[in-house]
Amino acid sequence: CPVTDLQRFQATLDRLWTAVRWENKNKETLWRLVVDGIPMPGNTHLSRVPIKPCGCGSYGADTDQPCSPRLHHFWECPIAKAVREQIDRHLPLPTSATIEGGLTRQQLWLVQAPPGCEQAPWDVIALAALSSMEYGRHCLRAATREHRPQWPSTHRRRQQQQTHTAEQGPRQRAITDFFNRSGGFPPEEEEDANTHPIISTTQPAMDTPTQTATSPLDRAQARTVADFWARLHSFAALGIPHYGWDQVGPQHPILAIVGTQMRCADPVDITNHGAARTEQGL
Repeated sequence: CPVTDLQRFQATLDRLWTAVRWENKNKETLWRLVVDGIPMPGNTHLSRVPIKPCGCGSYGADTDQPCSPRLHHFWECPIAKAVREQIDRHLPLPTSATIEGGLTRQQLWLVQAPPGCEQAPWDVIALAALSSMEYGRHCLRAATREHRPQWPSTHRRRQQQQTHTAEQGPRQRAITDFFNRSGGFPPEEEEDANTHPIISTTQPAMDTPTQTATSPLDRAQARTVADFWARLHSFAALGIPHYGWDQVGPQHPILAIVGTQMRCADPVDITNHGAARTEQGL
């Protein structure tokens, strides 16, 4: 029943804004997605504005893509799929859940916990996923611009290294290393994005092999994945919440409660364990 679904989602929004003790910047994307308030040409409030092509090359411009901007950027785009893939590889979702064998759009957009994941951690995972997809949209747009400004001076790069760090440890260092290999964040991407990953970064030189060997889409995907995990690690660093986490134990695949600490899983494509999981098709 549509009325029941609406009432259920209103209760979900109430829970997210009252029970999830996290910065509102991690919740804003969900709210804007609900009211179609993300300023993307082609949305209902910008329906007369021509749709801008996505840097992935499969939406807008000369492509015949009938889906809405919301559906593309928060589900169909390779940027969104990179985040979804991270979730799919961690959660023990049944292969019959969808045609693709993973997370459904209803579970993500309506914050409905999938099988194998308690609701409390899923609230955080879904918020982080949507926020990172929006962040990645800005990254891809900036990466595909024709004219890019020069890298900042060496002195400024050293200053940029003194950024906030969520949780120092093997897992956080794995994210940071992966982020650095992806090329860091040029200044214009920091200006475009409305949120930033909370990890320390080092800006490489423009002529490094990492910069020249990967496409703008590859770099944007890597940065989006790093941002997703950085958000989860920043939440885990806040400690165990007082509400809704009683049933979450050490076996949770992404946000586990181990003793008196919350631990966040590793990105699957960064650590050796993740590489092994990828080879096994998990």
